[in-house]
Amino acid sequence: MMKKIFALALCAVFCVLCACPVYGADETGENGTLKILNLNVDGLPIPAFATSENRDPLKCSKQLPPVLNEYKPDIIAVQEDFNFHGIHKRGIDLPYKTYHSGPIPFGDGLNFFSRFPMFNVKREAWEEAYGVLDSSADRLTPKGFLAASMEIADGVYIDVYDIHADADDGEGDIKARLSEYDQLFRYLDSYSKDHAVIIIGDVNARFLQLENKLQKLFIEDRNFKEIWIELENEGRYYLTPEDEARFGEKFTSWWGYWDSAEKIFYRDGGGVSFEALSNELKWLYNDEGDRLADHAMQISELGYSIDRSAVNDSRTYKKEIWTPYRILFLYPKYFFKSLFLILGALPGLIIDKIKK
Repeated sequence: MMKKIFALALCAVFCVLCACPVYGADETGENGTLKILNLNVDGLPIPAFATSENRDPLKCSKQLPPVLNEYKPDIIAVQEDFNFHGIHKRGIDLPYKTYHSGPIPFGDGLNFFSRFPMFNVKREAWEEAYGVLDSSADRLTPKGFLAASMEIADGVYIDVYDIHADADDGEGDIKARLSEYDQLFRYLDSYSKDHAVIIIGDVNARFLQLENKLQKLFIEDRNFKEIWIELENEGRYYLTPEDEARFGEKFTSWWGYWDSAEKIFYRDGGGVSFEALSNELKWLYNDEGDRLADHAMQISELGYSIDRSAVNDSRTYKKEIWTPYRILFLYPKYFFKSLFLILGALPGLIIDKIKK
């Protein structure tokens, strides 16, 4: 009897030891899931009566972080995070947060909140934008893109981008937007070459709008995939009239439906592979029925797996540091730039009003 008990005990120990490498790989993050929230938080300091939905941005900003925390996200990418960033920073339960670039009109409105350490944080304002007192006034804020390398496992980094492209659909808007995509890819093609990449943001364009060239620039030229199309349209990026008829109103709506302005692109690289698991666009409301943000929030899950034999990273990684020169140099620069743009556009606006 004692021999049988001893043999059973040895078998149990052997099974535990054999299982340890498997569980160890999971615990160290060799395979896992990234839950990503993508949201335009509409952080403009304007009164409720001046908003399109008659919503109080300050009140809604205070109510937003607890809602985001309920989703237990790994990465949150926000746009228009201008004047209420302090509220989001204090309220969102994630340990790593990018430094704020400033309120409107000084900051780009872009920030990350992450479960993973972030390195080599980079901000670039758009070189070209369109509209001062019209076409969504894109020239009055720097906008641009935010990039960060996130360490998802020991020594394994993915490059995550948050972008906010030029709004509206006029000829000048489209020209500016294409220039912005080109600027993004000039940086990405250099810094993120052969690395795993996720692009999150408000791209202000849909695949149905062929003039924005999303298929060519993101999919064909750089081998990205887009999570909503992969899951809902069988990976078919060239859309047909049949697709539009099948999705109906949901297909053609700007926000909150299938072909939305909020998008997440992803690409394998550097030993990291991604798999689209789930995606949802959801409007967030408070108890009074007010929308907590101007756009629907994108809630996505990407599975990832790491092949250590393919990880070959020679880059140097540095943590982000606060740069007070933004206040001393860039704040006055953006303030006077916006002031001169407004003063220059006012005469034309007044003449147009008189003609009407």
